[in-house]
Amino acid sequence: MPHTPGIPQYRPILALVLGLATVLLLGLLLSLFHYEQLSKVMRNDGSKLFERVVQQVGRELDSVYRPPMQALNLLSLSPLIQTDSLAERLNYLPLLAQVLRDNPQLNSVYIGWQDGDYLMLRPLINPGSQQRFAAPERAAWMAWHIGNDDGHRHNSYLFLNADLKVIEARMAADEGFDPRQRPWYAAANQADQQLVTTPYVFFSTREFGTTLARGASDRAVLGADLTLERLSRTLNQQRVTPSSELILYTGDGVVIAYHDPQRLQHTVQGSNTLEPRRFQELGSTLLATIAQDGYQLQRQTIRELEGQRWIIQQQRIGIPGSPDSYLAVLVPEAELLSDAYRLRRQSFWLSMAACLSLLGVTWLFCLRLRRDR
Repeated sequence: MPHTPGIPQYRPILALVLGLATVLLLGLLLSLFHYEQLSKVMRNDGSKLFERVVQQVGRELDSVYRPPMQALNLLSLSPLIQTDSLAERLNYLPLLAQVLRDNPQLNSVYIGWQDGDYLMLRPLINPGSQQRFAAPERAAWMAWHIGNDDGHRHNSYLFLNADLKVIEARMAADEGFDPRQRPWYAAANQADQQLVTTPYVFFSTREFGTTLARGASDRAVLGADLTLERLSRTLNQQRVTPSSELILYTGDGVVIAYHDPQRLQHTVQGSNTLEPRRFQELGSTLLATIAQDGYQLQRQTIRELEGQRWIIQQQRIGIPGSPDSYLAVLVPEAELLSDAYRLRRQSFWLSMAACLSLLGVTWLFCLRLRRDR
């Protein structure tokens, strides 16, 4: 049939093209809108998840510090404080042992008296500690006692079995240890409350750690040692992704706990003195970059570092009696939100598939209309 004059021949084609373009544009806009909304939800959920991680770490650290502090409070009321001889003090070893059993995170528990006397109890729980003190085979505990009698110092090691029965006693070399000259004694003697020291080197084991201490009237100071390695293991258990970084540090940047405890100390150049590291000295470009902003920060931010986006949370951790302590948690965004990213990608491609399917249906419908005309 001849075409009607005045009606352009291309009108059906133009309508088809416009229809297809409209459907395609609408589908793309809906897909992008859905993508952006999912991204916002992911970021919000990521922030909430991150806050929960920080809170969980805070609770774990509180469970590490608070029980032994409570135990020291109870020990300060014990008649052990008033004893004057090794024979009297041996009766209280079961009490000290129970503190260590209830708090396996502790390395040792001890008491220093104002006259320079000292009593420590430590578990010999691994071959390393047994070898360090050349302990007898059946020894499960070691007590270290320093007594002063008429100006003479008596320094002795007592090795005990699992039932706290003495299986060997030996005189120990006098290395000049005086509890009154140790940082934990001086600090607790001047404070009216329990405290946690900054990291330092333990005298007997040469390990780095912190001491929980409190005074007992005016006669003695009680202490309990917590190694940085044990703190670091506790922190490592809270890592949420394989590449995440968790660091506990003081207000001046000294690292208290890190997932790799071997990096926590170094020898001062030109001497044999061991010192704890600050967190920009841990060998990580990421941590060194964060340290440039300062240590005493409380923030949540996102940084593009080492080729990926990192969610960073720095927050003060309130540990009673401790110096200002901060927790830094750094997690790659892609690892923290990996499931959400996968869901977002799937949603986007499903939306695009639906759009293309609708586009095909529209194409066929337009072709049919054209044939009918």
